[in-house]
Amino acid sequence: MPELNQIQTYEKINDSDYKPTIECFSRVLHNIGLWTKEVENAFERFEWEVEDDGFVYSSITQVSPIFSEVLNVEIRPWVMVYTIKIDDAFKDYWISCEFLIETEKLRSFENGEFYDTTYQLVKFLTSEMQKEFKQTGIYFTDEVQDGKDFNGIINNDSMKLWQFDYALIPFTLENLYNDKPKNYSIRKSENGFEVWNIDRWKEKPSR
Repeated sequence: MPELNQIQTYEKINDSDYKPTIECFSRVLHNIGLWTKEVENAFERFEWEVEDDGFVYSSITQVSPIFSEVLNVEIRPWVMVYTIKIDDAFKDYWISCEFLIETEKLRSFENGEFYDTTYQLVKFLTSEMQKEFKQTGIYFTDEVQDGKDFNGIINNDSMKLWQFDYALIPFTLENLYNDKPKNYSIRKSENGFEVWNIDRWKEKPSR
C-alpha cells in the first residue's frame, strides 16, 4: 500500500442517523467533480452494520481513487463510522469523511518538502469541505498524524489536538485550541481559524 495523506473531518451524529452527514459529503464530491457512478453506487449501498471492533466500514471505503482532471491528482473518498462500542471514550456516534491522496503526489521524498502545487490543492479541498462541515476542523494529516486530531477532541488531549500540518478550525472550537504550540501559526479568517505547522507547511507567498 502506498503512503497516504488525508484531508479529514468528523461529525457527531444522533444514534445511527448518518444520512445528513453523508449527504453533505456527497455535495462536496459533486462540487469538486468527484461524483462518479461508482461513488454514487457506494453511497446508495451504505448500510449500518456495526462490526465487532465497533466500527461501521461503509461501502464507500471500497471506492477506487478517482482522477480529477481539474485538480490533476487521484483522490479517494473515504467514510467510516465510530460507534460507542469502540471504547469507553466514545459516548457518541461519529462519522469521518475524508479524502485520501498518495503522499508521493504531494511531497518530495528526497527532501520531505511539499510541492508548490500541494498548498493550493490542500487549501482548495479543505475550503470545499468547510462549506458543508462545521462541527470539527478540516485537517490535513499524514499517516503518523492520521486520526490523532479526532482523538484529541474526544479525549481533550492537547498533545494530539495539534497533530496536523494544516487545518481550518471553526470558531466554536477556539477554547479547545487556545494553547498553541510554538511551531504553529494561526490566522483568523471569515469562517474560523486557518492553522498550520510552520516547520512543515512552508507555503510560498503569492506573487
